Amino acid sequence: MDESRAQDPTTPQAASHPRQDPPRNCTPWGTPGGRVISLVSRKGGVGKTTSAVNLGAALALSGHTTLIIGTDPQCGVCRTLGVDQSDLSTSLSDVFALNLPLTEVAQRSPLENLFFASPRITSLAEEDAFLTNMNQRADDFAREVDRARNLYDTILIDCPPSLGAPTRAALLASDSFLVPVQAEELCRGSLAPLMDFVADFRRRQYGAAEAATPALEGLFLTMVNSRTRMSRHVTAQVGQEYGSSLLETSVPRTTRLSEMALKGKPAVIYARKTAGSRAYFNLADELIARFTRIADKGEVEAAATCAGTPTPADAPGEPGFPGGLDRLLADLGRTDDIKRQPAFVREPEQPEMVSLDDLLAEEEHEAGPGNGRDEEEWAFGIDPDDPLN
Repeated sequence: MDESRAQDPTTPQAASHPRQDPPRNCTPWGTPGGRVISLVSRKGGVGKTTSAVNLGAALALSGHTTLIIGTDPQCGVCRTLGVDQSDLSTSLSDVFALNLPLTEVAQRSPLENLFFASPRITSLAEEDAFLTNMNQRADDFAREVDRARNLYDTILIDCPPSLGAPTRAALLASDSFLVPVQAEELCRGSLAPLMDFVADFRRRQYGAAEAATPALEGLFLTMVNSRTRMSRHVTAQVGQEYGSSLLETSVPRTTRLSEMALKGKPAVIYARKTAGSRAYFNLADELIARFTRIADKGEVEAAATCAGTPTPADAPGEPGFPGGLDRLLADLGRTDDIKRQPAFVREPEQPEMVSLDDLLAEEEHEAGPGNGRDEEEWAFGIDPDDPLN
C-alpha cells in the first residue's frame, strides 16, 4: 500500500461520508444499494473481528467503499485499526444519544475506502446504556444502517460472541450473516444452536416469508492447522453437515493475524503476501463470485433461505461451483488420508475415537524440535525475520 494514502490512525477523523462520486447505477455486487453482512458466532475467539477487519480491508483494496460496524462492547474493531476507543471523536453510541446519522459517526481508517464505526465504552454505565439502546432501539439502528447503503458498497457488522441485543440488532439490519468457524470441536458444536436461533429470529420477525432476511452467506473455517487431526476432523464434519454453505476459503492459524491489535492495521496491509492475508483476499473474491452467480441465475430467493436444514449434496456436484469440503480437504493436503477412512467421513455418527493422550502427543510432535518442521512452516509462510516470531 502507498503510505501516502494512509492517514495517521492515532488522530481519528470523523468522516461524514465517503468521497462524493456521481450517482452509481449499481455496486460491485451488482445491486443498486450496498450489501450488509453480519459476522456472527456464539463462541468467542473464533476470529470474528479479525475476519471483519481483514475482509473489509480486502474489499476496500478491490474497489469497494466499505464500512465496518463494531457492535461488541469490547470495541475490538477500533483497536485493530489503530484507534483507542477513548480517542474516538464520535462513536456508535452517538447514533442513540445524539441522534446522529451513522454516516456522520464513521471514522476513516488507515486505508482508503475503508471506514469504521465503533462504540466508545469506558465504564459499566456506558456499556449498560449501549446494550439497552441496542435492545430497545434496534429499529433505529437498522434504519441508520439501511440509509448508509446509499454511500457504502459493503457494510460488515462485527457482532459480540453472544446472541444478545447487539447481535439481534445486527441481524435485523443485515441482508445475510457470515459465520467464522474455528477448527475445533467446541465451535463446531455451537453451529446448530446458532442456526436454530437465526431461524427462530426470522420466524418471529417476518413470519413465514420465504425471502426473509438474513440469509446465510456462508461458513468458513478459521485458525486451521492442516497437521492436526482436530482440524481435519472439524473440516470433514462441517462439510458433511452444511455442504455448499461451507465456503471453499479457509484461514490458517498464523502469527501475522494475531499481531493486528499490536500493529493497528489489517494484516492484509502490513503482511499482504502471507497465507493469512491471501486467505482474506480469496474470501472476498469467493463471496462476490457466489453472490453474483446466484443473482445471475435468478436464484436470490433460494439463496436467501436460512440454512436451518443443511443441504450437503447441493453444490459439490455442480459444475463451476465446487463445495467447500472438497477444496478445503485438498488445501489441507490430507484429502486421500481422509477418504481412506470410511468410518471417519461417510459415517459421522461413528467418528474415529482418539484419546486425549494421543492428541496431546500429536500436538507435541508437531510443535517439538527435531521433527523437521520449524515455526515458519507451521505458521504457513510467516516472516521468519519478524522478531515477534
